[in-house]
Amino acid sequence: MAQETSHHRSYFYIGGEYVNTSAGHILFGQMYVEKLTPVSGCTKPYPIIFIHGRAQTGTNWLNKPDGNPGWASHFLSSGYEVYLLDQTNTGRSGCNPSSEAQQASFTAEYIQQRFTAIENYPLWEQAKLHTQWPGTGLMGDPIFDTYFASTVPSLSNSPAQETSMQKAGILLLDKVGPAIIIAHSQGALSGWLWADARPHLVKALIQIEPKGPPFREAIFSTGLTRPWGLTSTPLTYFPPPTNLSSPLSMQTIPNSSARVVGCTLQAEPARQLVNLQNVPILIETAEASYHAAYDHCFVEFLRQAGCGRVEHLKLPDVGIRGNGHLQFLERNSDEIAKTLETWIEDTLA
Repeated sequence: MAQETSHHRSYFYIGGEYVNTSAGHILFGQMYVEKLTPVSGCTKPYPIIFIHGRAQTGTNWLNKPDGNPGWASHFLSSGYEVYLLDQTNTGRSGCNPSSEAQQASFTAEYIQQRFTAIENYPLWEQAKLHTQWPGTGLMGDPIFDTYFASTVPSLSNSPAQETSMQKAGILLLDKVGPAIIIAHSQGALSGWLWADARPHLVKALIQIEPKGPPFREAIFSTGLTRPWGLTSTPLTYFPPPTNLSSPLSMQTIPNSSARVVGCTLQAEPARQLVNLQNVPILIETAEASYHAAYDHCFVEFLRQAGCGRVEHLKLPDVGIRGNGHLQFLERNSDEIAKTLETWIEDTLA
């Protein structure tokens, strides 16, 4: 096994407010944050803030379930200060047990079929290309069991979670200062909201297979769940929408092949995402993930909304093959991290 990068560690909580319950007051909406600093000192001008996805915690970015170091160690070794968080209402951030908002957990079968053993359940065409998960990806395999043990219940109400994370994220950026954000899956909803609220503090936004595609679900359902295009909750558009329950008019662009889905974009003239227009944004997509069928729609949506600094990194286009949605835990995760690091340095040069 490779060695972890030596670092100093501290932690803090940010945000939250007292709510009165039948048993007394509790703190609700706070966010747990770990700060990792290389022992040899920081050599990069901006820290990296990692945002995990649904049913996960900040441990996603530490050591991988096969025992090898994860992305936190990689970026620490390159001289970055790293912040790892547990989303509000999740893991060490706690939740409000008296709240009406429901929490839900992923089953082992769900994870096998969508993340770790997708080649055995070809629910989308690209799934058969999956080769990089260590072990079988099935219950009973020690690597799968180690990963599954790390998953946690999380809030199933997306608007409530987005609002909670936006509040905590604004406070975190105000405390940390200018930073690079790397967000994964459902955590990318916060990436959009934080960059929209504090564009001057987000030096680069890397969205690893963000929750999507724009407006509606795909592959597993087709529900309209993100009326603001990228999120369920408001973003800053110009002209400002006047109907907040249905803020954006939509049009559907047919798919170009059977391997990808058609994109739902804004009807023209498209409202502009004025706060995101100058933020460097990278959409990153793995070869075998279900996101390979629709992440291109983010690029189309963002460019239509005036975001001129958006790029799409398809891992197979740079010779990185066989990855699924949990790519940062897979065998070749270091190769992916190096590619992202190169993009960061080229973008901020």
